[in-house]
Amino acid sequence: MKILVTGGLGSVGINLVRGLAERGLGEVIAADLSPPGPAEEAFLEPVRACVRCCPLDVRDRAALAALLTDEAVTHVVHAAAITVSGEAERSQADTIVAVNLESTLHLLAAALHASALEKVLLVSSSGVYGTPVDLWRPQREEGPLDLTSLYALTKYSAELFVAHYAGLSGKAMAAVRLPAVYGPQERIRASRPHTSAVHQLMVALRASRAVRVAGPEVARDWTYTADIAAGVAALLAAPRWQQPVYNLSCGRSISFAEVVETFRAAGLQATWVADASEAEIAMRPHQNRAPLDISRIRQEIGYEPLYSLSDGLKAWQQVSNVGVKAPRAWQPSPP
Repeated sequence: MKILVTGGLGSVGINLVRGLAERGLGEVIAADLSPPGPAEEAFLEPVRACVRCCPLDVRDRAALAALLTDEAVTHVVHAAAITVSGEAERSQADTIVAVNLESTLHLLAAALHASALEKVLLVSSSGVYGTPVDLWRPQREEGPLDLTSLYALTKYSAELFVAHYAGLSGKAMAAVRLPAVYGPQERIRASRPHTSAVHQLMVALRASRAVRVAGPEVARDWTYTADIAAGVAALLAAPRWQQPVYNLSCGRSISFAEVVETFRAAGLQATWVADASEAEIAMRPHQNRAPLDISRIRQEIGYEPLYSLSDGLKAWQQVSNVGVKAPRAWQPSPP
């Protein structure tokens, strides 16, 4: 395989790049608008022999098509995205649509003529499901959906185009919906102006800083980056895809109360407050998500998550501030 990961230096993308390279699937091209900095270089150093970074603006249709053809790319993981919400959706609407949706169309159009290309996997989001009525009932790929944000609209529209072009091209094309992801290399970028509550807790833990927290009942299916990379690798290696969309997560709801208690067990000093405005780190009701039902990817692809929340935090704790991962000798216990 020769794998192209767009958005390959983003918080999720760089973990996909490293995880795919570690599995020896072939050369991995990390394409991103910005070049790698010291932290990114350090994180990728163990796999640098089979990873190449290259500049790419996914809004540039000609550049994207040339990269596919010139490099004879066989597999694409389209992870480039802008994840802003709220007021930023109104002020940056054109850019969000261009990166999240139009770039997908550029890729798919180029795929029609890229003779070496075999598979395209779009990285989508559980955001298309919105805030559930039943917080603890696993969310199946069939829906229901809640497309009330520009981000969700662009992601779902991109999924539809992927399914359409799969028919036009005769090539394997699908989307994978990711949950709330945590782990190394999460950071603020232009495409991601805020970091997750779990990342903020880790920053506080590493700084030995006491924090006030709020929103114990808010739940997400927090999933460690290594499990996300494993699932994407399994999809790419599968002989065929039977469905246009696959959920990928740890498969269970984890309340913010459980997250905080796990950090407390690791040494974090945290105090609960009732008012989110008085907390340094808070989860709010609109951030609730039902756990993704991962039956489809389990049954068809053979994927199984390995990291429990405590396992993920232990592995992450062993990652230095510049992004060097824990020694390979450490192995997670089953969740």
